[in-house]
Amino acid sequence: PLCDNVNTQRVPCSNPRWNEWLTYDIYLADLPRSARLCLSICSVKGRKGAKEEHCPLAWGNVNLFDYKDILVSGKVALSLWPVPHGLEDLLNPIGVAGSNPNKVSHPGGFASGLAPEISSPNWLFLIARNLPVHYCVNIPESLPKLLLSVKWNSRDEVSQMYCLLKEWPLMESESALELLDCNFPDPMVREFALRCLVQSLTDDKLSQYLLQLVQVLKYEMYLDNPLARFLIKKVGDLREMHNKTVSRRFGLLLEAFCRACGMYLKHLNRQTQMKFLVEHMSRPDYMEALQGFVSPLNPVHQLGHLRLEECRIMSSAKRPLWLNWENPDIMSELLFTNNEIIFKNGDDLRQDMLTLQIIKIMENIWQNQGLDLRMLPYGCLSIGDCVGLIEVVKSSFTIMQIQCKGGLKGALQFNSNTLHHWIKDKNRGEAYDRAIDLFTRSCAGYCVATFILGIGDRHNSNIMVKENGQLFHIDFGHFLDHKKKKFGYKRERVPFVLTQDFLIVISKGVQESTKTKEFDRFQEMCYKAYLAIRQHASLFINLFSLLLGCGMPELQSFDDIAYLRKTLALGKHKSQQEALEYFSKQMNDAHHGGWSTKMDWIFHTIRHMPNEH
Repeated sequence: PLCDNVNTQRVPCSNPRWNEWLTYDIYLADLPRSARLCLSICSVKGRKGAKEEHCPLAWGNVNLFDYKDILVSGKVALSLWPVPHGLEDLLNPIGVAGSNPNKVSHPGGFASGLAPEISSPNWLFLIARNLPVHYCVNIPESLPKLLLSVKWNSRDEVSQMYCLLKEWPLMESESALELLDCNFPDPMVREFALRCLVQSLTDDKLSQYLLQLVQVLKYEMYLDNPLARFLIKKVGDLREMHNKTVSRRFGLLLEAFCRACGMYLKHLNRQTQMKFLVEHMSRPDYMEALQGFVSPLNPVHQLGHLRLEECRIMSSAKRPLWLNWENPDIMSELLFTNNEIIFKNGDDLRQDMLTLQIIKIMENIWQNQGLDLRMLPYGCLSIGDCVGLIEVVKSSFTIMQIQCKGGLKGALQFNSNTLHHWIKDKNRGEAYDRAIDLFTRSCAGYCVATFILGIGDRHNSNIMVKENGQLFHIDFGHFLDHKKKKFGYKRERVPFVLTQDFLIVISKGVQESTKTKEFDRFQEMCYKAYLAIRQHASLFINLFSLLLGCGMPELQSFDDIAYLRKTLALGKHKSQQEALEYFSKQMNDAHHGGWSTKMDWIFHTIRHMPNEH
C-alpha cells in the first residue's frame, strides 16, 4: 500500500453514519497517477479492545485522478459492490473503480458496528532497493522486478522511473504481458507494455494470448485506453457482458467494434444468437436461422444445412447438444462432409479455453526445439455466461468406448491389450508403425502437460484416441490440482495417467513394456518436453496470473498458481538436473501406480457404461 490503512470509529448498524475526516500519511504531491481510494464496510464482532473479527459486507474503489489527470475533489457519491465469492481480504484493490450501476441492498447480519477502510494497490517489493538501475537496461526483461521495487509514494522516484522508461529497450511480447496485470496500474507502464506488444506480437501470437488480453482490460483505469483501442482494431472478442462489474466497459467496447465491423456484423449476429436459437431449434423459422453461417469455432468453415436427424442430447450431467451441419463446400467430398459441434449450457468453458490455450503454447515451444509431440488442442469457445461451443474431433473414440468393444474383460480393465488391438486393427501394414509413433508422441506430450497443469478427473471417458493412433485429453473442468474427492480423499493418486494399456501400445504389444527400447524412447521424449517447458516457466506463471481476477473457481489466488512452481520444480534454486530427477520420480509413480487409475476407471465404467454413446 502507499500508506497504512485507516479505520473509522465504530457506529451502530441502526444509524450507519460516520461524518469524520480520515487522514493519511502521504503528501498530495507524492500521489502516483494510478492511485485509488479503496473502501470497505465491515461488520465487527467482539467487544472493543478484545479480539475482533471483521467481515466485509461491501466494497468500492475511487480513482484519485480523473481522465484529464486532475485530482478528484468535492463530494463523491459511491454505490458499493457486494463482496465477491472467495475474497478473503477486507479490501478489493484490483476491483473495478467507480459506482455500482446495479444498486443492490446490502446483505443482512450486521454485528456491533461498521468500519470502512482505505488503501491503495497492493504493491509487492520483490527485489532490493539498491539494485543498479542503469545496469538493468541491458536486461530488458528485468523491468517488472525493477518496477516492483519502486517507491510509488515518492514523486522523485516515480519521475526517475518515467525517465528511465523512455530509454528502456522494447521487450519481447511474452515478457511485456506481465506489465498488464493488476500489479502495474500506472498508465505510463501500461503504455510501454502495449508498445512492446505492437512491436513484436504477430496475429498468430495475438490469438494465443487473446484470453489474457481481454481479461486485463479490467485493470485499466479508464474506459478509453490504448489497450482497448488496440483490441477493437485487432479482434473485438469482448464476451464479458454477463459480469456486472465490467458490463459497462465491455458494452461500450462491443458497441464501438460493431459500429466499425461492416458486413461482418451480419455473421457475428448469427453466431451470438446461437444460444437462443438452439433452445428453440424445433421451430421451422428458427431452424432456418441456424443454417448457412460461418462457424464460430473456425471462420474458414461454413455451416450449411442442419442435419436434425443426426443431432442428439448427450448423456453427461449438463445434457449438452450434439449438433451436425452439412459442409456446403463444393470440395466437401474430398475434405469432410459434415461439421459437428457440441453446444454446452451450464459449464464455464473459460477454464477449458485456458487449458487448451496453454497446451497449444506448449506445443509451439516443443516444435521450436525440434520436438513434435502431436498435441490436439481442439476448438472451444465460451460465447456467454456458462454457455459455449466445443469442436467434435472426427474419427475419435473415448478409451472407455474402445475398452467396451473388447468385451466385459476390456470394460472391467482385466484385459490391458484391448487398446493396442484396436489401434492395430485400424492401422494395417506400414500404417501400424506410424500409428504407434503417433500414439507415443502424443501420449508423451499429454503426460507432461497434464502433470504440469495438475489436470484432474482423468477417467477413461475424458481421454480419447483417433483411429490413426493420436491420443488427446478432453474436459478440463479441474486443474491446478483441484481434483475430485471421495469421502475426503483424492480419487486420483497418481501425478498423471500412464496405465499398462498405454505402455503396451508404446512397446508394440510387449507385456514387460518398461524394459523395451520403445519405452526408453518415450521416457526421453517426456524428459525433453518437461525441461523445455521449465525453461519458459515465467511465461506460464504470467499467463495464469493475468487471469486471477476473471472469476474462475479454481484460479482465485496466487496459492493456486503456486502449484505450477511445484510441478516445474522452481523452488529453492533447483538445478535442471534436480528438476529432471523430480520429474523422473513422478513418472515412476505414474506407471507404478497405474493400478489405482484402473480401479477408478472400473467404477466409472460400471456407472456410465449403459449411457456411453
